[in-house]
This record gives sequence, structure tokens and C-alpha cells, in this order.
Amino acid sequence: MFADNSKEESDLLSAIEEAVFRVEPLLKQTHRYPNAFRKPVLTALEYAHSLALSVPSSIAIDLNPLDWDAYVHAIFSSSEMIQEAFQASRAIQDYLREHPSTDQAYALMGMRRQEKTQMGMELSGEVIQRDVPQQVVYFTSHTIVDPAPTEAEARGRVAWGFFNNLVNKVAKRIALRKEELQSQLQEMDVLKAHLHTASDENRPALKKDLSRMLTHIQATTRSLDLHHYLDDFEAVLLNPEQHLRLDQSTLVLDNMGIRRDSGKSEQGEVIVFNDLVGFDRRNWTVTMVHCRNLKRESFAERLETAYRRLSI
Repeated sequence: MFADNSKEESDLLSAIEEAVFRVEPLLKQTHRYPNAFRKPVLTALEYAHSLALSVPSSIAIDLNPLDWDAYVHAIFSSSEMIQEAFQASRAIQDYLREHPSTDQAYALMGMRRQEKTQMGMELSGEVIQRDVPQQVVYFTSHTIVDPAPTEAEARGRVAWGFFNNLVNKVAKRIALRKEELQSQLQEMDVLKAHLHTASDENRPALKKDLSRMLTHIQATTRSLDLHHYLDDFEAVLLNPEQHLRLDQSTLVLDNMGIRRDSGKSEQGEVIVFNDLVGFDRRNWTVTMVHCRNLKRESFAERLETAYRRLSI
């Protein structure tokens, strides 16, 4: 989908420049820039766009519960939760400020899916059983990002977000090696200090430890040469599915969010959730959303809302 015409070539070069700048700007001065970065960046870009297209189609969310479908009922327990999600989203509030004539937007929404056990009542035949363990599914940390006037534009923004996340993983690999080098240097200083005061009996073992540490430091230092950074780009960007993906979970939930046996779908709604794996340390359940009846809040109003929440 990229590099087929002059505009796409320009977009690819811009993506390479942005990726290199995020990881190490000095890479632009190497003789392998930009050509050596074409394949990994192009692979990651195409994967990010494909992944963005795989996020489920937009669901409509607004403050009127009568308009909610089963999915919205599952992820929001009340209209107040939706209002809080709208108000808490800086991306939405910035979008409304930039588009004062609109009250809707398409965006990506992520949330944390949680489960807890509670004791409740169950109907078994004609008998009501009490204190039955039930698994309740609920959602927290609703986060709305990448708003745009159309779903296609929003997915485009999501794709770039996915791409940037992959690039950040490249930078993280290098940062971890830098941290490792600092740790090794500190350990070498400790070994030198011990060697300085060691007895004749302990000196041979400490010298071996010091020699071994010097070998590790030299190897880590070599891995931080700029020409090795391309290996990090290729390790992540040529294998993006290993670092960022969507997994599906199919659950049967009743109108109280209680999990039901998959073989008894008549007891609830069959809902498919898509989990974004690898974006950060925890998984996000994601979907595209069509936010309706949005209202821009002033800073004072947002401050007052936050104060009320803290006062509850």
C-alpha cells in the first residue's frame, strides 16, 4: 500500500525520518540511512494499517441508554460513566475545541476488562438458589483517543499510533542495553573496590570476576554502536505481529454483566471483545466508537467536575 507513487514514497521517507528521530537522530548521519530502513519501516507501516482496520466497526455511544446495544451495556454500567469518559478524554476535549461546530466524532476507545467473583442468586428450575458464586465482568479506565470527523480518518490516526508504538519498542530495546551497561559499570566499580581491599586468598577469584565483567562491558558497548541499531529496527519492525496484535475473546454476558456458560447463550448476549496485546504492560479491550452528543467543557467546568469526583 506504500511506495507505489511519489506521495507514498514521500510518506514512507517521512515515516523513516520520524522513526529514526524517535530512536536515535544520529542514525541520519550513517551511510545506510535511509535505504536500510525502508523494509522494516514499510513492513511495520503496512501491518499497523492492517491492524487498525481489524479493530471492530464503530459502536455508537451517547448519554441515552435507550440507544445502547448489548456491547455498550456490557462496557458501561451507566450514562454517567459515558459522560465521565467524554469529559476525561483530553483528546475529545481538544477535538471539540478545534471543531466547535460539531458534537460528534469517531475515535478509538480502550478499556481494561476486569472480572470479580460475587455471591448472588440463581434460578434452577423453579427453585431460587442463594449465595451462588458468580463471575462478573466489568470495565474500567475508559480511554478515548485519536478522534476524527470520519471513521476512516480515525482509523488512519490509530494506524499511526500503532506504528509509533512499534517504534517505541525499538527504542526500548536500546534503552535497556544502555541501562545494562550502566549496571555493569557500577558492578565493575564494586569489584574494583573489593579487589583493592581483598586478601591474597580472595584476589584470584575477584580478578576472574572482574575480567568476566570487562568482557560483558565490551560486548554491551559494541552492541550500542550505531551500526547495530538497524538490528533492533529489524527485530521489531520486520516481526510486528510478535509485539502488537489483536486477540478475540467471546463471552456470554447477561444484562447484569454476569458470565454465563457458553453453551447457554439464551441466558445472555454473545459478545466478542477484541484485546490489544502488547501496547503496554496490560491488555486493552478496544473498539472504534462513534461519540455522539458531545459537549465541550471549559477548563473551569472540568476542574469543578474533578473536584466533585474527589469529594464523593
